[in-house]
Amino acid sequence: MSDSKAFIIDTNFIIQNQNLDQALDKLKDQFSIYITQVSIDERIAQQCRELKAQFDEAEKCKMRFCHFANVTFKKSYEEVSESYQKGIQKKYESYFGNHIIPFKKDGKMFSSIIERCNKRLPPFIADKGASDKGFKDCLLWLSVLDFFKDNGENKVVFITDDKNAFRNNVEFLQSEFYEATKKTIEIHPNTYYKELLKQPEKPEVVPSEVPEQLPNLDDFREEVEKSIECLRGVDWENYFGNPQWSQTFTTSVPFDKEYIKKIFEGLNAVILEHILEKNVPASKVLDFDGRITDLDTEIPMSSLEQALRIYQTVLYHYPQFRDQFFEAAAKILNHNYKALPTYTLIEDDDDDLPF
Repeated sequence: MSDSKAFIIDTNFIIQNQNLDQALDKLKDQFSIYITQVSIDERIAQQCRELKAQFDEAEKCKMRFCHFANVTFKKSYEEVSESYQKGIQKKYESYFGNHIIPFKKDGKMFSSIIERCNKRLPPFIADKGASDKGFKDCLLWLSVLDFFKDNGENKVVFITDDKNAFRNNVEFLQSEFYEATKKTIEIHPNTYYKELLKQPEKPEVVPSEVPEQLPNLDDFREEVEKSIECLRGVDWENYFGNPQWSQTFTTSVPFDKEYIKKIFEGLNAVILEHILEKNVPASKVLDFDGRITDLDTEIPMSSLEQALRIYQTVLYHYPQFRDQFFEAAAKILNHNYKALPTYTLIEDDDDDLPF
């Protein structure tokens, strides 16, 4: 068994980091990276639901134009869905190799989950009146326990934004993990990933000429990132109090500096146009050429106003960094870039499948 650390990601980390391989590559020097088959299956199911929605929309178009056109599908949903499932699974296997944590599909595992549910043991919620929701969380946790009994590293880091199931029960889960495996586990929110990427400060080098003193922008960088992130997705809690994150749009063409400049120069006018609305479709703010596809969640007006305040701060206090602001905003919003689907690539090139 290795003395290095294992790093396990939850499904919500995959959703928030669509370029998953690029995100995790940065941690490979520090950790052995793991994912559970439970998370892979959950992500595949989400992707297939999106695929089904596209087929349903196409079916509506077929019915709409049936009086004057014959619309035929090259492949059925079942055929494309099967290729999707196999292709995405293959992509995860290609990246993670033998670091995919399996789960047992037997009666013993099912009985263990039922017992934990009846006793309200984490990751089931123990609050009075709480539902039985938590089957997949429990399956994930038991698969991690079972795997690290006889495999893997002695120190484990698990990151998740699931507050009710995992992060509110850290002490119990850590104790259970140690009793089952004689190893230690840390449980952190997804933001811990960014903390790990912070570089240690380099020793100061005194040059022959003292350069211009740079302003301290640490706090302002955080404000910029937070304000732009709120445009691309919304944090909320479902009926059971579980944290959720919903994307507000996808873009079929990546943003660049000039496009972002156009957005912020017109942002005040957009806000005034929708001043009495609580939420605004992303396309009303971000779309000038048909690249934006609105999703079910709209951008809160409060997020638009915060983004405008940040932009005005740049103009008034840091005008020399205006172009850098546009570049930073483009980089953040491009996390929502999603190329138009080309289903023939499913069989030919797994690299183009989503994580």
